[in-house]
Amino acid sequence: MLIYAVSMDKQIVSIGFRRVVSCAKKAGFDVQSIYFLEDENKYSHAGSWWKQNTGENFAVNERHNEEALLRLAETLALADVVAFSLMSVQRNIVRKLSAYIKERNPGTKIIIGGYHPTLFPDDAISFADVICLGEGERTFVDFLGRVQRGDGLKGLPNTWVRECGEVIVNPRQPLLTKAEMETIPFMEYGVQDQFFFSYQHGLLRKMVPADISRHLGTTYNTIWSVGCPYKCSFCSQATLIDLDRDYACYRGPSPEYIVNEVMAVQSQFPLDYVIFYDANFIGRGLDELKEFSRLFRKTGLKFILGGTNPASITEEKMQTLVEGGLVRIKMGFESANDEILRLFNRPVNTVQLRRATEILALFGDRMAAPAFETIVDNPYETTEQLYKTIDFLQETSPPFTLSLFSLQFMPGTALSMAAPSYSLVEEQMEKDYLFSYKPTAINNLVSIFAVFRPPAFMMSILRRLVRGREERQYPRLKTFLYKLMLIRRGINQARFGDYSTFPCQVMVLYHRYRVIMAKLMGN
Repeated sequence: MLIYAVSMDKQIVSIGFRRVVSCAKKAGFDVQSIYFLEDENKYSHAGSWWKQNTGENFAVNERHNEEALLRLAETLALADVVAFSLMSVQRNIVRKLSAYIKERNPGTKIIIGGYHPTLFPDDAISFADVICLGEGERTFVDFLGRVQRGDGLKGLPNTWVRECGEVIVNPRQPLLTKAEMETIPFMEYGVQDQFFFSYQHGLLRKMVPADISRHLGTTYNTIWSVGCPYKCSFCSQATLIDLDRDYACYRGPSPEYIVNEVMAVQSQFPLDYVIFYDANFIGRGLDELKEFSRLFRKTGLKFILGGTNPASITEEKMQTLVEGGLVRIKMGFESANDEILRLFNRPVNTVQLRRATEILALFGDRMAAPAFETIVDNPYETTEQLYKTIDFLQETSPPFTLSLFSLQFMPGTALSMAAPSYSLVEEQMEKDYLFSYKPTAINNLVSIFAVFRPPAFMMSILRRLVRGREERQYPRLKTFLYKLMLIRRGINQARFGDYSTFPCQVMVLYHRYRVIMAKLMGN
């Protein structure tokens, strides 16, 4: 049975996708993985920030290459099963691909998983035979077994099935327990049965070992725990919790499991950094974090936290993680105005936010400057409320930097349901979220804090210059400040041996340097 699994993430990290494919391979199914990339010649992850579009218009899915989609569909239509993993931003492309596949081979079974079918099952089932809602590790294996045996799909847990024009809503299955997560195979990470598809060129090619370093440098990207108890209004987590309340629980395997996973990759590819994309890594208990840090030290690697809730930050937890190899952290800052934090349904107020920034500042000489992820372009936020965030940052102890994002009315979130216009939601289907914010004068004023904290007299002058011109746009200034931010971050991170956001070639050179120095030191 020929099976193609297609990740539509437009990069090769694809953590959830890789875990599901690993489960299918462990069960004995021959799955061919395809990573759908915008342009295979442009490295898809590390080192891409410098080339980020930062002009007046948001970066969107502007490329429309119908010939490329037709070429890919010709290959996919040869399969017995095609599985797509997608978010809503990739929905339109997958809808076209599904139609092209069915035109060429009506017998190909198309199954879709990921956030989009979970949040919008009525839409997703309209262009698939089967959709998976929520976790897919067990469901995909069960589905493939049924197709291989010729069994019916009625009763297949966590799915909707379209047969003979009717939609069958199958029962839900309990989420994976911690004990069950211990039995899941390590994430698929290699080049066997792996392909790139370049949307720019319409070309499909096999991956080779050098592609891992070319696209990811010496980083390994993973998730230890899933789940989050908070229902932030800009996030789809609330919808998942409504689907199954266990999504509110932190669930994950043991520290031994995740460290062993890292070491398994370390034995195959050059590694220096592990990036954890948990929704709230620090939300775990202190004892478990201590055990993780003890074990992770044995790898000799550094790690980065790609998501942290300020409500979970404590000095003791930070001390434990820094001792274990933590070199950089991102924190969901969002706003320093209590009214806006309540709008976002955040679990903190500005007093708690201040405490979190003070704790992080204590470790300024042991790790790179933390990045505070801040939301701007909020139609519910007044100019004066945004100035309060500026005041807060002016009083925040360095070191820190900022990552600015325009408020996204992402489909399936509480904010999108209350949006003043559906067009604000609809445009998210085509938007690329990375550093997409308007180059207004007040946004540029906020972004200065990503470079440095200006002295009070300078900020006073800048505020007078901006007053009355807050919405005037200065795209070149935005680009200039953005590049300065990258330079500042690069210098700061290099001080702590963190090259994880540098171009992949730099990471590889640094890794070789580490290896040479280790040999000279006799390690």
